[in-house]
Amino acid sequence: MQTPHKQKVAFLDLKAQFSDIQKEVLQGVQEVCESAEFVLGSETNAFEQAFSAYIFQDPESNSDSASADLEQALMQRIFTQSAESTKCVGVGNGTDALEIAITALELEPKSEIIIPANTYFACAEAVLNAGMKPVIVDCEEDGSFCPKDSMVSARTRAILCVHLYGVVQNLSAFEEFAMTHNLRLIEDCAQAHGARDELGRMAGSVGDVACFSFYPGKNLGCYGDGGAVLSKHPEIVQKAREIANHGQKFSNLICEKNNHIRLGRNSRLDSIQAKILHIKLESLERHNAHRARCARVYGNELSHLDFLKIPDVFSQSVWHLFVIECCGAASQKRDSLLEFLKEYSIECGVHYPYALSEIPALANHPDVIIHESPNAQSRARRIISLPIGEHLDFSQIEYIAQVMKEFAKTLQPDL
Repeated sequence: MQTPHKQKVAFLDLKAQFSDIQKEVLQGVQEVCESAEFVLGSETNAFEQAFSAYIFQDPESNSDSASADLEQALMQRIFTQSAESTKCVGVGNGTDALEIAITALELEPKSEIIIPANTYFACAEAVLNAGMKPVIVDCEEDGSFCPKDSMVSARTRAILCVHLYGVVQNLSAFEEFAMTHNLRLIEDCAQAHGARDELGRMAGSVGDVACFSFYPGKNLGCYGDGGAVLSKHPEIVQKAREIANHGQKFSNLICEKNNHIRLGRNSRLDSIQAKILHIKLESLERHNAHRARCARVYGNELSHLDFLKIPDVFSQSVWHLFVIECCGAASQKRDSLLEFLKEYSIECGVHYPYALSEIPALANHPDVIIHESPNAQSRARRIISLPIGEHLDFSQIEYIAQVMKEFAKTLQPDL
C-alpha cells in the first residue's frame, strides 16, 4: 500500500457548520437586536420551551425510524410547546447548570455525591462549589460507569450519571440504584444532546434533574457559552430559575424584579445564544444521524487493527466524541500515535488526560473523597478522540484508517 497523501482533517469545523445556516443565524441575531430583548427575552423563553419539549418527548417518537412527514410533525409540536409546561431553564454555561441543579436539590451541606473518575474537572468543581463532597469512583475497563453498593456511605445523597462522549449510561440501573439507596439522580448530559437509552427515553428526561452545556463544540452548541437545567419536577425547575436570577421570584416565566426570595446568582442564557440554539435544534437529529454513520464507518475501517480498542459502534450514543484506546503493542505509545497523526495533518484530542483522582487540586482537597481508580487512570494514558461530526466526510475516515495502518508498521519490531 502506498503512503497516504497528506490531507488536513479538522477535529471540529464550526466555520463549515455556520456556512450552512448563515442566513438564518444572521437574520435571527438581527431580530434580537431590533427587539432589544437581550436578557430574559422572548427568544430565551421560546428556546426553553422547544428544548423542554424535545427532551421530554414521547419515547416512541424515535426519529431514526420516522418518515420525513413524522419528523416535521414532531418538530412543529416541539416549536409550539406552551410556556406553562416548560421543564427547562437556560443558564450561562454547563458548569453553572450543574452547580445550580445541585443547589436546587437542597441537599444537606457537605452531602456526598458520587461521580465517576473519568469525566471533566467541572463535575467535581461544581459539586464542591455547591457546598457538597464529591466521591470520586472508578469507571469500568471500557470507560462506562456502573453504580455499586460499595460507593455509598451514610452521607451519600446523590449520584451523578455522566453520559460521557455521548454514550447513554444504563439509566435503568441508575434509577434502581438511586431508588434502593434513596439518592437523587443527576444526569450530566453535556455531551449527549438527543441521545436515547434502550427504552427510547431521552438523556436528561429520567433523573431528578439534568444539566446540559451548549459550548460551541457540543452536538448542540451556541456561539459562546450557554447551558440548561432540566427537570420533570416543577419545584426543581422553579428553584433553578430563581437561583439563576439572583433568587428573584418567577411567575409563568416572568421575573418579579427586585422580589428576592432566596440567595442566587447571575447565570442566564442570553437571547442571541438562545436564538442560535433554537435554529440549530432543528438540525440536531440529522447531524446526530451523520455522526452515527461516521462511527460505523470507523468501525469498519479500524476493527481489524489489533493495537486499537474501538467503541461499540451500535451503542446508544450520539457520538459527541469517537474515543479509541491504544492496546497491545501500542499500549504505551498513545503519545507517539498522536504525534504520528499530527504529522499527517489529522487533528485529534484526549478527553481527558487525567483521571479526577490524579488532579492535585482535588486529591489535596479536604472535602474530596477518592476511591481507587485504576481503570480511569489507565484509560487516561491510552485514549485518543478521533475527528467526528457533521463536517466529516467518509473519505476522511478512510484516510485516517490508512494512516493508522502506516503506524502499525512502526510497531512491528515490538511484536
